[in-house]
Amino acid sequence: MKTTTKNNKLKIFNVLVILILCIGFVNAQQDPYGEKLLKMNQFRTAKSYFLKKIADKPNDTYTYYYLGETYFELKKIDSADFYYQKGLVLNPNDIYCNIGNAKIQLEKGNIDGGKKTLERAHYLSKYKDVKIDALIADALISTTNKQYELAIEYLQKAIELDKTKSIIHIVSGDLNSFKNNIGEAANDYERAIYYDKLCVEAYYKLGKIYFGARNFKESNKAFENALSIDSTYIPAWRDLAEMDYNYGLYQKASEAFMKYIQLTEPDLNDHIRYATILFFNKEYAKSLAETESALVKDPDNFVMKRLKAYNLFETKDYIRSLTAINDYLKTTGEGKKIAMDYEYYGKILSKNSQDSLAIGAYESAINMDSTKVNLYENIGNSYEKLKKFDKAVFNYEKLISYKLNPLSSDYFFLGKSSYFAAGMLTNAADSLIKSQFLQKADTSFSKVAELSPSSYIGFFWKARTNSMIDLNSALASAKPWYEKAIVILENNPEKYKKELLEAYEYICIYYYNVKDFEQAKVFLNKILAIDANYQGDIKTRKELK
Repeated sequence: MKTTTKNNKLKIFNVLVILILCIGFVNAQQDPYGEKLLKMNQFRTAKSYFLKKIADKPNDTYTYYYLGETYFELKKIDSADFYYQKGLVLNPNDIYCNIGNAKIQLEKGNIDGGKKTLERAHYLSKYKDVKIDALIADALISTTNKQYELAIEYLQKAIELDKTKSIIHIVSGDLNSFKNNIGEAANDYERAIYYDKLCVEAYYKLGKIYFGARNFKESNKAFENALSIDSTYIPAWRDLAEMDYNYGLYQKASEAFMKYIQLTEPDLNDHIRYATILFFNKEYAKSLAETESALVKDPDNFVMKRLKAYNLFETKDYIRSLTAINDYLKTTGEGKKIAMDYEYYGKILSKNSQDSLAIGAYESAINMDSTKVNLYENIGNSYEKLKKFDKAVFNYEKLISYKLNPLSSDYFFLGKSSYFAAGMLTNAADSLIKSQFLQKADTSFSKVAELSPSSYIGFFWKARTNSMIDLNSALASAKPWYEKAIVILENNPEKYKKELLEAYEYICIYYYNVKDFEQAKVFLNKILAIDANYQGDIKTRKELK
């Protein structure tokens, strides 16, 4: 009886020991947070996390495996090997560290050794662990020396054990992605989702597949499905931002990347990308802050130097923007410069009253990118500021010639410069050239009136041009155009006092000259209603009174 009791106690003790060991094994084999960090490519955070775990539990072989995985993903192969080996010293039969050791062998070109080590891991799993089969397949496709055929064999073993496990189909999708079998990879990830409706990783990778295939709708849907399941799945926010950026949805891209930044430990590349997205979303102040933060870490980063200059211009800090763009252009190699650099250089120079230099910068931009025909407008504007109206006319004509559908504003700029170019010619010897400029102005303002009939601008400037052509008003050729302008201007007399005074005065004098004093008085009264102290044509005013 005593012997039986003793044997029972011994059995109970043995069972407890086994249970404790099993519980310890299970706990050691599970670290959802650490696994998630690696799946989300948060390797720096993962490294800190696993190093702290090792300090707390120095005998946890699984953590050594994960540290090895982290360093492997960071391309620090010797460090990865060190931690896999540390785990194997603690337990030579640890399946995961054996898989890690095999990856090192494969990476270093010891293909046979790597395969044998993976066979050993498979043996240690008793040939009945789907996850291990999938991890072995993943190891075979994760190194430089990929072994696709053998990986497929292990995936087939996993399928035979239990095809409903999503990990099998995720690894299969990765394999097909590496082989550029995009359709099959998408099917694999869809299959993983079929078996596990909450498989965030599968949704995310499916989104990447569709993004690469430029299927915006399906890519967006997959990323948003991933985030609806787990709103902290960091890479989905980043890739969603990239997708929105590529499709010109800068507001959405900015919002998504901000969430990515909030969830991760941003590195220099993250700051650069975020600054770029913010710039294209016209959040110039925020973009400037990101560029300056990045330049603290990398003072010679030419992309951030470029964006800093751009952002300073857009935030109207023209003096600092000139210093920044000069520094950028001086320190950046020609092969790295782009047409937009010279476009901004021109705009910055112009804002700093250096239009002669600005013109050269705009021309450099056009030489680098012939599609930047809109810069002929900037060149024309700079020539106007320099009062070189003939050259302004030449560039506005080039602008119009390159456009399929020129705007009314294009014709207005051409007409105005032509008008002022004519006004600069006061010598009789220049009368023919002056006439040509006035004809250009008249034709241009006719186009403005045609394209924008509800605006007074075309009619008003056509009137001015005809007034210069018919200098003594003998033909009154400006009158019908001032009258058309007045109809529109009188809808907002407070805003257009100056223009109305000019139009009323011309018509008032016209009626006075043709001795229609009643009509002349009508328009004189209109003038006085706007400006009681009107000091225009005194002779006309006195005689009408």
